[in-house]
Amino acid sequence: MDYISQLLQEHSRSNTELIAKAIGDDSAEFKKIIEIIYKEKAPLPHRAAWLLRVVNDRYPELLKPYLQKFIDTIEDFKIDGVKRNMIGVLERHKIPTKMQGKAVDVCFRLMLSPTETIVVKVFAMQVLANISEEYPELKQELKMAIEDQLRKTTAAFHARAKHIRRKLKL
Repeated sequence: MDYISQLLQEHSRSNTELIAKAIGDDSAEFKKIIEIIYKEKAPLPHRAAWLLRVVNDRYPELLKPYLQKFIDTIEDFKIDGVKRNMIGVLERHKIPTKMQGKAVDVCFRLMLSPTETIVVKVFAMQVLANISEEYPELKQELKMAIEDQLRKTTAAFHARAKHIRRKLKL
């Protein structure tokens, strides 16, 4: 399949599903989507990034080789849809120990940024919560960050924060 042509045809759930089905569990085909995200111009990276979450739901193993790349580059993207989908993938994976330090730094910056969207902040908060289950010393810092954001964010953030605070006993 010519993924670029297909992505340009339409930005829809059905088209995304069609492309995801064509990729299947083929890592070489999935790599082509990663290349579109990193090398092409708008609107292709945004449209291709949606595939990250769809493919991750079906074949999470395909995303594992890219977790470090996502952590290293997520802040470089200006397109919210790319960030949202990358951080959405990160929240669904156990971040390997060697990547956790950088992931914590990046996620705190995203969560506390005054310019990030609520969805990016919520997903970053969840990544931090996931890591803090393994490293309880992060819980206090996460609690302070959540409290800082509560007065600046929306009901969606509050709902996830309530869930995380209850789960982590913050």
